[in-house]
Amino acid sequence: MEQQVRSKIVDSNEPGDMRYKLLELGWEQRKLYSGDYWFFTHDYLKVGITRKEIGDLFSSIGEVFSKQLEEFIEHYDIKIMLLEGSWKRTTTEKMVHRGIEYFTWDMIWNYIRRWQDKGVTLELTMNEGHTINRLNKLYALYQKPYSLSANTRKFTDDRVLAFPSGCRGKTGELCLTEFGNLATVAQANPHELQQIEGVGEKKAMSIWNHFNRGGNKQCLESQQTM
Repeated sequence: MEQQVRSKIVDSNEPGDMRYKLLELGWEQRKLYSGDYWFFTHDYLKVGITRKEIGDLFSSIGEVFSKQLEEFIEHYDIKIMLLEGSWKRTTTEKMVHRGIEYFTWDMIWNYIRRWQDKGVTLELTMNEGHTINRLNKLYALYQKPYSLSANTRKFTDDRVLAFPSGCRGKTGELCLTEFGNLATVAQANPHELQQIEGVGEKKAMSIWNHFNRGGNKQCLESQQTM
């Protein structure tokens, strides 16, 4: 299970050159349901990365790509959209020149903003080599414990960072004290969670929903053997 948790996966449909270079750097190849790359953070949150070349983004804006992003959001805890390439086809006004359609900055950034508001963060890379480098840097970053705010730094158990927003402090510590580990917290139903002092219906549902979507629960079970 530890090997599975530390795996870093590239989708088998990614371009050959990029995929082979990542495999040489220790990535594994699988057919992914959503996104192009994924791995777990040090505290077992699932990171998904979807890559788009800038030219493909211009032609992809529409219902199909939007549906893919909705599925992407549901499947991962941390969602990253990686945009690769040159932005030369953007301008202040929409235009067509020699058969090439140019898009306005407002059109592109309004579309991206919509997904940022839904929890997708943005990474920009210049080319394939830069993308490969950034993917490895992101993996390394998320293997290290970190604090999301000054408030969370007061807590020494970094497992509280695996809880949903609003429960990453005292609430997380109380849950861990009561249930012993993240796997047992993930298996608790909302009624059981509400038996903890300070955990009302809203927080109980937030915790339950957080740990019962995607593949989190299977990974958290590894806590029981650590």
